[in-house]
Amino acid sequence: MLAPRRENLGILGGALLVGALTGALVGGTVTDALFVSCLALGLLLALRHLARATRRWRAARTRAAEVAALQPGAVARAAVREERARLAADVHAVVRAAVVDMQDGARRAARSWDADPVAALRGIQRAGTAATSELRRMLGLLREPAEPAPPAAPDPDGMRIRPAEVVLAAVAAADVLGEAAIAHRMAWPEAAYMTPVALVLTTLAALTVLGRRLAPGASTLLLAALVTAGTLVGHSVVEGVWMLVTVGALGWACGAWERRMPWALAGPGMLALALVHKHAQDRPENLFIALVILGVGLLTGFLVRAVRSRAERTRRATGAREAELGAASAAAVRAERLTVARELHDLVSGAVGVVVMQAGAAEVLLATDRAGARRALDVVLTTCAHTLDELDRFLAAKDGAPGSAGHDLADLRGLVDRMRLAGLAVDLTMAGDASAAMPTVYRVVQESLLNTLRHAPGARAAVSVAVAGGRARVAVVDDGPGPGTDAPRGFGLVGIAERVQSDGGTLTTGTGPEGTGFRVEAELPLPAGPAPSSPARAAPPVDTAAGAARPAAGTGVP
Repeated sequence: MLAPRRENLGILGGALLVGALTGALVGGTVTDALFVSCLALGLLLALRHLARATRRWRAARTRAAEVAALQPGAVARAAVREERARLAADVHAVVRAAVVDMQDGARRAARSWDADPVAALRGIQRAGTAATSELRRMLGLLREPAEPAPPAAPDPDGMRIRPAEVVLAAVAAADVLGEAAIAHRMAWPEAAYMTPVALVLTTLAALTVLGRRLAPGASTLLLAALVTAGTLVGHSVVEGVWMLVTVGALGWACGAWERRMPWALAGPGMLALALVHKHAQDRPENLFIALVILGVGLLTGFLVRAVRSRAERTRRATGAREAELGAASAAAVRAERLTVARELHDLVSGAVGVVVMQAGAAEVLLATDRAGARRALDVVLTTCAHTLDELDRFLAAKDGAPGSAGHDLADLRGLVDRMRLAGLAVDLTMAGDASAAMPTVYRVVQESLLNTLRHAPGARAAVSVAVAGGRARVAVVDDGPGPGTDAPRGFGLVGIAERVQSDGGTLTTGTGPEGTGFRVEAELPLPAGPAPSSPARAAPPVDTAAGAARPAAGTGVP
């Protein structure tokens, strides 16, 4: 606030100094010095507007150069890094903390096993239920599309008369009435021209500055009409300092603000003709200064318009470039959020289900089968440890890593073993080397076995992975009751479909080959060239094993 006030005071002081020096040099009166001061004030204010517009144009050019130097890929990567860091913090604070709570509960149950582990087992189930609810909320938020930006609000200043115009009009009208009162009191010769009709027309002419921003072209035409009307009826509009305010301000506004160029030219043009017509009959010596006031205001206004127009074109180009960069960033962030949603579901959702199910099984079996209850608790401990390891690998992923680290054949065998330990009968058949597609194969098998546990307790699942013709085919079929019609649609198969599609493959789901059970089948292209190294590359043609006796049936994938 202080800087603008000092600037205004400086401009006012400079204008007064110019008026005083001019009056002293030409030997003019105080009135002449005040008139020159007002003229200098108007010119300095116009030059200030021009300087501000120039500074803004330069700032817009600097910003445009900065934006032009940005590359969509680099901006998208930066946005993904920022989003990944934010999501990693959320995952660590919510999801990982929930798994740690369940692991701590399992350890407490193990320590109190010979006493009474029921409280600890129930705490595990409560923590798992809360984690499931929180995880579903987080997955839903991650998959929600971004809200579109609200449209820009229209500029209200262009639709109304602002306080600044009211002040200018009040100053101009006060000058008209003040000069008339002084002229009559001092018996100046000009008082003869200040008839009541002339004063009314002059006051109305001074008040046209009210439309300086709302309609500058129309307001200038109205001023020209009032000047012409006064001349025609023999009561000419009286000159005075008000002309510097009204004529100068309207001329400047036509050049700087009038959106319609014909009106920007027609208003000042008609006013110039009205002034010529008036001064041809009355006080022709004042015509020059009247036209100078109008011309200087119009010229500086057009200069400001030109600079603003360049700045606006630069800003539009910058805005278009920023929109392009924003679209690239939004698409990359959206893809990252979907990746995180898929990984979280695959890593945690099934594991939490297994933990809750096995903790409940351990509680139920305590009274009749403590050995079976202990095996269920061991599943909880193993599942929590494995899930935390996977989460840590996921949270440690750097640029270029789509999420958690990839899986190999050993991981697939470990998944099947953990499923068997959880109580699901699984047969695994391998034919060929599918190492290159194993990360996606692993997730397809994981989600399919999860659905078998969730929707077909007691069913048997058969997993087959085969390679032929440069493509890997993975199929998981169970002998359960088959797909239901009223089951709510979750995130698992949606994420698997997205994952397979991103790899250029196809996913098929539906009823099993014999009309019962459920089938998930994916075909994935194998990349050309040598397959990546893997700890377990050579898979035997067949590896079949029956599921172990179940501690309990339930939901989830460890």
